[in-house]
Amino acid sequence: MTTTSPTRPAVASAVARPVTLVNSIRSEWVKFHGLTSNFMLTGFTLLLLIGNGAAMPWAYVFRDRGSAQADYDAYPEMVIDKTGYVGILLAILGALVVANEYRSGQIKATMLSVPRRTHVLVAKATTVGTVSFLVGLISAAISLTIAPPILATAGYGYELAASDAVRLILGSGLYLATLAVIGIAIGALVRNVVASVLGVLGLLLVMPVIPQMFSDVGGQITAYFPIQAGSLLLAPPEPHTLGPWIGYLVLAGWAIVLFLVAAVVVSRRDT
Repeated sequence: MTTTSPTRPAVASAVARPVTLVNSIRSEWVKFHGLTSNFMLTGFTLLLLIGNGAAMPWAYVFRDRGSAQADYDAYPEMVIDKTGYVGILLAILGALVVANEYRSGQIKATMLSVPRRTHVLVAKATTVGTVSFLVGLISAAISLTIAPPILATAGYGYELAASDAVRLILGSGLYLATLAVIGIAIGALVRNVVASVLGVLGLLLVMPVIPQMFSDVGGQITAYFPIQAGSLLLAPPEPHTLGPWIGYLVLAGWAIVLFLVAAVVVSRRDT
C-alpha cells in the first residue's frame, strides 16, 4: 500500500516593504493630478503672469509721455514685476492641498499609509513646489520673449544680460516654489480651509503693513517680510537694499522655519 503525503498548501508570504519618500511623492502627484481645481488655479496663475508680461510693454508703449511717472527707460524686470503678488495664488494652492485633506478626512488614510508624517509634508511640498517652479519658469521665459517685439513696435527696447536672464527666469521659478512651500506649511499648521487661506493672506499681505503703522522704522522691518524680500530677486538691483539673492534667502528662511514648525506639529498631534 502506497502512502501519499498530504499536499502542503501553498502559503503566500507577504513581504512588508517600507514606504519610501519617492513613493509618497508619486502618491501626492496622483492626488494633485486628480483634482481639476488644482490645474485650473495653476493654469489661471500662469495665464495671469503671461498676460502681465504682454500688458506691461504695451502699457509702456502707450504711456502718457507727458507724465513724470512715465519718464523712464524700459527695463526687463517690468514684465515680471507682478510675479510676487500673483504668486500668492500658488501659496493659497499649497494651503488648500493640505487643508482640503483635513476637511474631507482623507488625511487619516494618508497618515496611515505613510507612517512617517514628515514624508507626507515633504511629498506635498515637492509636488506643489515643482508645479509652481514650472509656472514661474515658463511664464518668465515667455514674458521676456514677447516683450521686446512689443516694445519694438514703438522703437523701444532694453538690454538683457545673460546673468539677468538667468536671475529673472530661474528666480521666478524659485520665488513661486518657495511661496507654495509657505502655503503648505500654513495649511498643515491651521488645517482649516478658510483659516488657511486667511493665514496666507494675513502673512503675505496684511502683516507687512503693520510695522509701518506703529514704528518709525516700519519700512525697514517690512523689507524682511516674505513678499517684500523675495520680490527683490525680480526687481532691478538698487543700492541700500538687501540685494536680489539675499532677499530671496530671507524668503527661503521664512519657508524653512514655517515648514520645520509644521513638520514638528504634524508629527506630534493627532490627525
